[in-house]
Amino acid sequence: MRKLKDFFWLLCFVCVFHACSNEQANLVVDDISDEQNQDFTDDSVGDETSDNDNADEEDITTDNDESVDVATELIANDLEPHPMQDVAKPGYLETMVDPSFGTIIRRISNAGSGGVIKPMYSTIQAWNADETRMILYDQTHGVHQLLHGMSYEFIRNLDDVRPDDLEQLFWDFNDPDILYYLDATTDDFIKYTVSSGVKTILVNLKEISNCTGSIGMGNDVQMMSWDSDVIGFRCENKETYFYKLSTQELVTIDLDDVNYTAVMPAPSGKLFYHNVSSYDAQGNFKVRLNKSKPEHSCLGKMADGTDTDFSVSFDAGPNGGCQGNIIAYDLNTGACLPVISEDLGYDYPKSGTHISAVAHKNPGWIAASMIGFEGDGQRLLDQELVIAQVTPGNVKVYRIGHHRADENEFDYWGEPHAVISPTGTRVLFGSDWSGTEDGKSVESYVVELPSFEP
Repeated sequence: MRKLKDFFWLLCFVCVFHACSNEQANLVVDDISDEQNQDFTDDSVGDETSDNDNADEEDITTDNDESVDVATELIANDLEPHPMQDVAKPGYLETMVDPSFGTIIRRISNAGSGGVIKPMYSTIQAWNADETRMILYDQTHGVHQLLHGMSYEFIRNLDDVRPDDLEQLFWDFNDPDILYYLDATTDDFIKYTVSSGVKTILVNLKEISNCTGSIGMGNDVQMMSWDSDVIGFRCENKETYFYKLSTQELVTIDLDDVNYTAVMPAPSGKLFYHNVSSYDAQGNFKVRLNKSKPEHSCLGKMADGTDTDFSVSFDAGPNGGCQGNIIAYDLNTGACLPVISEDLGYDYPKSGTHISAVAHKNPGWIAASMIGFEGDGQRLLDQELVIAQVTPGNVKVYRIGHHRADENEFDYWGEPHAVISPTGTRVLFGSDWSGTEDGKSVESYVVELPSFEP
């Protein structure tokens, strides 16, 4: 990267000397990038068609009403081998180009030798609503860090919040200055204003449920509803409920086995997920998903707005099919849609798969990280990060980088736990950077997709 930067400045000097236009200079730099990343654009791509040809199908509208093609310059449904290579870990706030996929990866933390700073979890949004702030978890010191969402500069430790679970700090989906959490000692559900530090108690979950035991808000943790109005929780292993903040309505979910897991609201706030089934707004059973058993999953939406459970599935569902690295389950019908599966040309589902479907400003886009059974990044999807656009009848998967996290030295804390941003233009992950830097620290990194505009 240093050589590339030096060459860049030399070219800029030459261009200025000859009164080159900015456009001409950009063309020269693009040529350098193309040469630098020729492994990404060589014959291994084959006859795959770039999704630039389908930009009209993948445009989204941002708050500024500007069209953004999340997958621009990426290759859809590429099954070719792109073996992981041993590359130097970038310095703090510096970038590297993934040599296998040509994407930009930026390191955004500085944990120090033996330290761990990483995403909270794949189902928990790291960025706030407008992506100007973000949160990482400093496991070494047991505190959440607040960062600038664009420059990634450290702002402060959130040492004045005490969430019941470190993975349960929920950004408001509309107000970028608001966080929610269940207080670890009082069981109050708190609205927290980030800029001022003001805390507002919205409800005490133990009091409204008459629970005499412990309160919990999940297991494989999900988010609040996408209007930030509905939460799910449980009383020990006895009952599980959802609560609507705006109407102060508490509903008990009708099920036989809580299984130490709280029911979770789908993005609409009108359907609810628990174990392998969905429930309606009255708390009644709606449908059993064609899912063999609970696995790592995340609630989100398909591109058509359907409430969906995105899950890894190592076995076929009771009605057959539905086995794969990423399967989308319709919470209305229970039917499944393969996103990554053997039927689509991929390998048997990878171990260490975590899915993030919290791109609430760009429904249908999801991200995932896979570790793999061998963990050396030589096979398809081993040690890889992907994004996908899940549109019924037109699923597109894009491989976006190697995360280089093998969890050998740090166990759970070494898992990448990829998190997609609200607009779907960035993917956060944690890694101990397998290779020559293996096991020295777990840092946080961001894949800045070609569509990202800082």
